[in-house]
Amino acid sequence: MPLEVAKKKTGESSPAAYKLAQSQVLLKLTPQIWKRISSKTRQRGLIPKYDGLFEVIKRVGQVAYMLKLLERLKLHPTFHVSFLKPYHEDLDAEMVQTKRAPPLVMKQFDREIEKILDHRTMGHNIKNRRTDFLVQWKGISEIEASWERDATLWQFEKEVQAYWQSKSTRASTSAGGGGLSTP
Repeated sequence: MPLEVAKKKTGESSPAAYKLAQSQVLLKLTPQIWKRISSKTRQRGLIPKYDGLFEVIKRVGQVAYMLKLLERLKLHPTFHVSFLKPYHEDLDAEMVQTKRAPPLVMKQFDREIEKILDHRTMGHNIKNRRTDFLVQWKGISEIEASWERDATLWQFEKEVQAYWQSKSTRASTSAGGGGLSTP
């Protein structure tokens, strides 16, 4: 049900004659329209380009249509066709659904850690800094160990704590010996 545009030229330049072949359209949100309906809490860059799914009531003249607007939109219901966009319903419902996991779902591992071999700190400033651990998984050799982010190892918190514990004791024992002895 697309919005059919049929241009008729009579003389030099006449307005296009528009025919509406569907009953639902989207309304383009221009800054003038947005000022009248917004609560001024959203940033300008976050404003959607089109709003709603509005039913067309009737054609007004050759290039305007009257829409059935919601109560929250305190606007005149007649709009030029340049502010309207035809609504096309998705034929395949799976296209709309994302294939990626939502960002709040935490990664889970189906294998167990044998030991944490090393760590590295990535990022130059505090905001971007993160710690990665070199993990040796059970049943896999030390050569095939993989780097994993600290946030993804949430289910192995005990192993991470044990690694930090062993790291602090190793650092303290190695730093204290090998110097000059006092009589």
